[in-house]
Amino acid sequence: MKLSIVLAITLTLLSAQPKEALLIGNSHYQHISNLNNPSPNLNRLKSVLKDLDFNVKIKTDLDSVHLEESIEVFAKRLSRSRDTIGFLYYTGHGCQVAHQGYLLPTNVDSKDRLKVKHHALNINEMVERLNNAGNRVNMFFLDACRDVPTSTKGGSKGLGQIKNTPKGTLVVYATKAGETAEDNSDFINSIIKSIKEPKQSIRNLPYSISDRFTQMGTSQMPIFSAVGIPKVVLGGGGGVISTFTSKPTPKPISTSKWITPTNEEVTWKKAKEICRDNGARLPTIEELKTVITNCGAIDNNTINVKNMSYQLCYEQKGFTSSSYWSASSLSSSNAWLLHFYGGSSYSQDKSDVYHVRCVRGRE
Repeated sequence: MKLSIVLAITLTLLSAQPKEALLIGNSHYQHISNLNNPSPNLNRLKSVLKDLDFNVKIKTDLDSVHLEESIEVFAKRLSRSRDTIGFLYYTGHGCQVAHQGYLLPTNVDSKDRLKVKHHALNINEMVERLNNAGNRVNMFFLDACRDVPTSTKGGSKGLGQIKNTPKGTLVVYATKAGETAEDNSDFINSIIKSIKEPKQSIRNLPYSISDRFTQMGTSQMPIFSAVGIPKVVLGGGGGVISTFTSKPTPKPISTSKWITPTNEEVTWKKAKEICRDNGARLPTIEELKTVITNCGAIDNNTINVKNMSYQLCYEQKGFTSSSYWSASSLSSSNAWLLHFYGGSSYSQDKSDVYHVRCVRGRE
């Protein structure tokens, strides 16, 4: 009886957890090319988010003053509760100057470097401002990697990405740094379909989005940055948000060849150093895949995410975080990463941070 009462209270508290969303769509520009009208897609995304109990605001065709104002108001909404879940989606023009990314208001000329620096919205500053709201977790989706004219010293193709992702923050870009995204609905469609998946985890949301792009066979591929995302899922009846606190974290078996030297997320280079310092080595991607094949099917995200036996299997082997580095290097800048929740391998920038498990014995 007591357990039932506690469970009922917990679910009530979780369902009441504040959720705030801001959807921005810029399409009519004064100095550069217009983009497709995003309003129908924004309304579709709003409908899905409202089903998940988000309080959603839509803003379109914002000049520099109103774009700044919309972010300030959104920050205040996020700051009302420590437990607030934040969701920001932006579609419109973006550019980079001196490796800094900017979201372009409708009245700023991207060819004027100083106007971009002083009147466009600096992504690093925006993320820092919203992080200062002090809420639990934020998700930012930026479909702003258009090929806009810069004609300025320090200007280059695509959208500059943030330097340091704050804890509790997920940033998903429509495509890689230095590349451009098409002016279509692929990105927002992937977001809508992914957040509608039953019990969709915020941690695994970017992988679901990437999987959908892979299935479409497009050369464009979203990229993301995430640090310290809590175990929170979107879904369930009425958009209830729940945590997995009721299930104890499985402990690695002491006789296993695997060791967990740290709980922090680190770069690929640091991961190799940590393993060496512990008399071990970083596993190859094939060794990590063996764990998956012993529990489920490799690269079979659709089946694995719904298979609780699979999820418990790899966690009981000590892989209690979603993604781990492998020693398998693709190039000077990229290495293979294994995402356990879906059982898929990905190429990631070595400067990104993920968890580490090492294999006993040196190379």
